[in-house]
Amino acid sequence: MQSTLQSLEALEAALREALAQQDWEAVSALDPQCRTLISEVVSLEPWGDPILREQVGALSQLYAELQQAARLERERIAGELTRLNQSEQVKSAYKPLG
Repeated sequence: MQSTLQSLEALEAALREALAQQDWEAVSALDPQCRTLISEVVSLEPWGDPILREQVGALSQLYAELQQAARLERERIAGELTRLNQSEQVKSAYKPLG
């Protein structure tokens, strides 16, 4: 149980650092580890351990933060691509005139 708690804490720290750095590749690499670890936690008995529940709750909250940050980043990139596409269209429209 103690090693599971330590693994949860280490994973949460790594995910928080990746979020702070906006290192989406690291987040993507850590995601399968998180899924595996949570599967292990779910299979543990008893689920009544308050420390374990607290750690899983913290990880769940972090995932919500990661989803929000990823959504904002995706929207930012989509906006940049739209602006780039529009500027290319304008450039193409004026090219025959020049």
